[in-house]
Amino acid sequence: MKIVKPKWALVPVLALAVGVGAVLGGAGHGSKPVYAVDNSAIIQKSTITVSGNGELKTAPDVAYLNVAVEARAATAKEAQSKNATQFAGLTKLLYGTYKVATKDVKTTGFYVQPEYEYNSKDGTSKIKGYLAVHNIQVTSRDLEGIGKLLDDLSTSGANRVDGVQFDTEKKDQYELQALDKAMANAKAKAETLAKAAGKQVKEVLTITQNSANSGPIYYGKGEMAAAADSAAGAPSTSVQTGEITVTTDITVVYEMQ
Repeated sequence: MKIVKPKWALVPVLALAVGVGAVLGGAGHGSKPVYAVDNSAIIQKSTITVSGNGELKTAPDVAYLNVAVEARAATAKEAQSKNATQFAGLTKLLYGTYKVATKDVKTTGFYVQPEYEYNSKDGTSKIKGYLAVHNIQVTSRDLEGIGKLLDDLSTSGANRVDGVQFDTEKKDQYELQALDKAMANAKAKAETLAKAAGKQVKEVLTITQNSANSGPIYYGKGEMAAAADSAAGAPSTSVQTGEITVTTDITVVYEMQ
């Protein structure tokens, strides 16, 4: 058998390989060619990894009112019928007086259930009536009129207010602005650290957004004056909108030189 000596010998080197794609000879029929590889990609770069935080405060531009219509009666059918009558008054107010779009009123729950009376003497319970509940969420962009709307809802059929949530419909826009601030924050950190190390920031290698939040402002039952009190001569319901805080944080890897 004839032995063919290879033209190239593979030896470990630290320097960059040259002649990328050059075929190294091999012996035997059907042997696979061996290629020299460009090892420049494995050279370790001098990097610095920092976090960046961005925060933006803005006034809310939308409110979500969660209210309910409750009706009680001796039978389930009667309770449901009374609820429907009360609910009709509520929708008349929303669609007629306040001109709320149908897409801005949605049912979030509806149920009819028995209510029981417990006898402590013999430990038994019996049905004393039925409760029908219709929960809705109303979207309003007239934030200055939220208090009056709550008062009017309470006199038009809504006898339970579950809370008001203030938020923004421009989350994407505000998140981008927060990202700009986060990137500037990360760059400032990187430049400070690089300077301390006697180097300079060269370029960005990777950017990772870790999180983004724009928590709404929520007023629950306990934080609001009962709207029903307004009908009894109490001051009108007052709800403060506050501010929405949009935050984001990122991780940036820079190359230094």
